[in-house]
Amino acid sequence: MIEVTFFTHIEELKHALPPVPAREFWPEWFKNQSAGHTVKTCPGILDVLSYGYIIPLWSDFAVKRGPGPDDIEWRIPDNINQAYGPNPQHAATTHPGQQIEHYPFPADTFHGSFKLINPWMIKTAPGYSCYICEPQYNTHPNLKMLNGIIDTDIYHEAHLNNWFTAPAGEEKLLSLGMPIAQVIPFKREQYEMKVEVGDNRSIANKINRFIHNARFVKGTYRNKLMTNRYK
Repeated sequence: MIEVTFFTHIEELKHALPPVPAREFWPEWFKNQSAGHTVKTCPGILDVLSYGYIIPLWSDFAVKRGPGPDDIEWRIPDNINQAYGPNPQHAATTHPGQQIEHYPFPADTFHGSFKLINPWMIKTAPGYSCYICEPQYNTHPNLKMLNGIIDTDIYHEAHLNNWFTAPAGEEKLLSLGMPIAQVIPFKREQYEMKVEVGDNRSIANKINRFIHNARFVKGTYRNKLMTNRYK
């Protein structure tokens, strides 16, 4: 089994809000969805919701855009500052819009990235990287993460850049414990693409589809075929 290590300088965080397997953070709308022939039996949705690990947000953040496109401010609870130093700005920072000036920012969006200083570092075995992305189908309405890949076998920092969208002057709460990032480890390998004509499905695929289609109650993939890769 390949080991993925999350480590932090904040001891309390290890016990209070550690990263967890993504399957433990399924969004409420998905858990409440009725079974049967619905999105709850879709193999692609099931896997992407269950792949990797979720990092929960380590503090409340109150974030507000100013009157100009480049204006933003934020604050965290006073008593948590000791974990980051005397200045709450240490918990987050920004990249100015000049660094990404040609991006088509939507209306009411801060022109730059709002960067959360992630207290969790990530270490993987040699040859393994991590795709770090927004929690799939489980995002905050005011945030849009800039997804990326880090070679976490040699570089462990994984700060989280986001677009922040809200009307100017309206303070928005990012709540302690909400899912803030999904971390999906993978092995770096060389791939060769092929393009073919005709039915190139494997026999295993054909058998699985036959069993799935032959049942009244859908859920074969989730109950019989879905693998549990992350512990």
